[in-house]
Amino acid sequence: MQSTTRSFTVGEGKGYLTVARTEDGAPAEVLIRMAKQGSTLAGMMDAFSSTITQGLRHGVPLRAFVTDYVGMRFEPAGLTNDPEVKQASSVMDYVGRRLALDYLPYDLRVELNVLTTEERATKEAIDGVGDAVWTDMVGLSMSAPLVARPRRS
Repeated sequence: MQSTTRSFTVGEGKGYLTVARTEDGAPAEVLIRMAKQGSTLAGMMDAFSSTITQGLRHGVPLRAFVTDYVGMRFEPAGLTNDPEVKQASSVMDYVGRRLALDYLPYDLRVELNVLTTEERATKEAIDGVGDAVWTDMVGLSMSAPLVARPRRS
């Protein structure tokens, strides 16, 4: 299998994301290594790596992992060194966004609001307001607040 390793920073955290791919280019193995070996975060990232890899080997779609990880919040968080993912709310948020950008189709990424810099610029040009409002194909605002049904006790 061929693999790609990416160095990343999220806030004060530094790490490496390695993705091994099958012959057709689909991710088959994900390895997340944090720079501070022996730290709790490094151990947790090793566990997450193993879980993602085992899930992919057993047919869990990458979308399932990305959906769970995008938006996850814990430290370290903040600015990244990745021009496509400028900020992340955690290392898992960064990993989910990076995997989505590299391996998921545009339609799924739109649902997750994970777009490349170029896609965001196009959206801004179309909308005229940038990230504040995004419209779907029929022009309905996707930034409208969700109205949830009240729960019955």
